[in-house]
Amino acid sequence: MKVWHLLVLFILGAAAAVAFVGCGEPGTASIEREGAERQQEQYLIGQPIPAFDWSLERQLIVDLYGIRNQRVSTHAVWRSDYGLIEGDCPSMGFGLPYDTSLTNPLTVQRFNLGKAADWHSGVVEQQEPNGIFASKNTSATWVMCLGDTGAIEPVYVEAKVTIFPGPVNVDYDTNRVVRSGAATVMIRAEQ
Repeated sequence: MKVWHLLVLFILGAAAAVAFVGCGEPGTASIEREGAERQQEQYLIGQPIPAFDWSLERQLIVDLYGIRNQRVSTHAVWRSDYGLIEGDCPSMGFGLPYDTSLTNPLTVQRFNLGKAADWHSGVVEQQEPNGIFASKNTSATWVMCLGDTGAIEPVYVEAKVTIFPGPVNVDYDTNRVVRSGAATVMIRAEQ
């Protein structure tokens, strides 16, 4: 079969698929959509979206960013997919997702379909307040372990990582982690 025969068959198959998809009950989707929109309008009347002067959750995120941008002593413990402790170390900070980036991982692609007013653009990610583009793709983590000399020794960990805000005792025999002192990192509870 020649290539153009295959192309014609492909186009006819695609047209048949589009026609088949469009054979549902006429107007059902629009009736359902209109009903959902009416219900949302009623919710806005009976239960309007609240507006607050202050948000505890937002403040906690602001405070957390503040802590993440300080040199703080922590302790990292990583576990296998089965929950068994695989390793630990005194650490600095809270770990970095492996594919965190300093530059925007997405780029704007602009293209023109032939007319001056026909330019199209894509959505571009915005960097975090700390100047990085946070990971959305991996559970792997860079753990900043503190070596014997006090220097930071980055360790790549693919297992699940827990960073504790203070000293802990890690018992590999019982697979337990227990705090062994006061937290070195805290968010003050007052506003």
